Amino acid sequence: MSSFATLSSAEIRAHRETVLLRILIRTAQIETNELVRRLHDLGHEAVQPSHIGVLGNIDTEGTRIARLASRLGVTRQAASQMVTELERRGWVERSPDPADGRAVLVRHTAKGRTMLLDALEQMDDIERGYAATIGSKKMRLVKESLVAIAEAADPDSALGR
Repeated sequence: MSSFATLSSAEIRAHRETVLLRILIRTAQIETNELVRRLHDLGHEAVQPSHIGVLGNIDTEGTRIARLASRLGVTRQAASQMVTELERRGWVERSPDPADGRAVLVRHTAKGRTMLLDALEQMDDIERGYAATIGSKKMRLVKESLVAIAEAADPDSALGR
């Protein structure tokens, strides 16, 4: 039996708040919601929190649906449905993969690229706020540590590969 089985609800709740996955999810939700709010302020009113993960996993030169599905942890069919929604909004387009005529690449349109650049600028500003809270050195260490964990666990997951 797990040592957690003897914990009270309050102890379980307190421990859960120290689990890295919970902290990452909470922080990602906070940053995503702030990013969406800022993008709305910049005129990208149609963007929703659910779009951020999809748009953020498309390489600047395009990404195959299968790779996008893998990055998102969903089926190819689910990724394709998400891409269809983003296509309707004018942010991405599908085009033949020049390296494999059977494959399709998902790429940002000019409108999608503009939003990507706006999002990157806003995320830099949000991160400067985090650095003001914890210090630039700690912020750099947080990012370097998370990259090291991700690279060790799944070296093929990095964008652009």
